[in-house]
Amino acid sequence: MRQLGTLTDERAAQRFADFLLTKGMAVSLEPNHDGCRIWVRNEDHLEPARREFAEFTAQPDAPIYREAGRLAEELRAEERRRVQLARKNFVDVSTRWRRGLVRRAPVTLLLIAASVAVALMTNLGNNLSACADFAIVHYDVQGQFVRWDPHSTDWYRQPWRMVTPIFVHFGIWHILFNMMWLFQLGTLTEGLRGSLRFLVFVLLIAVFSNLAQYFWGGSGPRFGGMSGVVYGIFGYVWMKSRYEPASGFFLPPNTVFWMLGWFVLCATGWIGPIANFAHGGGLVVGIILGRWSSLWRSLRRSASRGR
Repeated sequence: MRQLGTLTDERAAQRFADFLLTKGMAVSLEPNHDGCRIWVRNEDHLEPARREFAEFTAQPDAPIYREAGRLAEELRAEERRRVQLARKNFVDVSTRWRRGLVRRAPVTLLLIAASVAVALMTNLGNNLSACADFAIVHYDVQGQFVRWDPHSTDWYRQPWRMVTPIFVHFGIWHILFNMMWLFQLGTLTEGLRGSLRFLVFVLLIAVFSNLAQYFWGGSGPRFGGMSGVVYGIFGYVWMKSRYEPASGFFLPPNTVFWMLGWFVLCATGWIGPIANFAHGGGLVVGIILGRWSSLWRSLRRSASRGR
């Protein structure tokens, strides 16, 4: 702050401060034994404030200064309302973190914990007999061969099997990659949509992606991984961030490029056998769910205009 000058009459100083406020220049008043010192808060306002100060000291009782008080009070009241609104809408991120991940994203953490537990039980997919307990239909391991009944009804007689393949991972990089993206996308989505809604969302993607891989992927029941769910959440967040920016979802363009690029690379077969139909099924469900509400609103508006 820079000192502008001193007025012996404190009421005159307040009148001048009110006038400057209506001009967009904020000052501070410092009463002392000599009168009332006036400080300009913004350095850029110093010169225009000096010119106004010279005019005020020449005619301190001019009507223009007396009328400034009412407008200045309205401006202060509006500023107080803005501050109160900002405090009401303020989200203390540090407080949220102190609440702990368990309270903020319990479903995401449970999915990660279950994936790690199954990875240990199945020796990262190397124990085929253990993996069969989580497969969409049960299969038998005979030497190097995996045998199953193509007409098996395990997937609907034991409906949990339509979900459990998401917990099976084959290798350390497989689980690390999936858990990294599940944590990032899952905590975001669960935080904005709530745990119950997120859980239903994950189950829906898991069922659809697993069934797509089993019936059309050509891999039989020996597949697994959280990547179908990850691509489903990605598709959902992508659509929300693109078509409903006010929803709070945001996805950087480089993330979209990377995820779609990896999707295409996996589909080429260059990096080995991948559950591409699980990826695709999850992505389709996520995109549909993410786009559904905005499309529905657009259709309703179109129908209203057509009446």
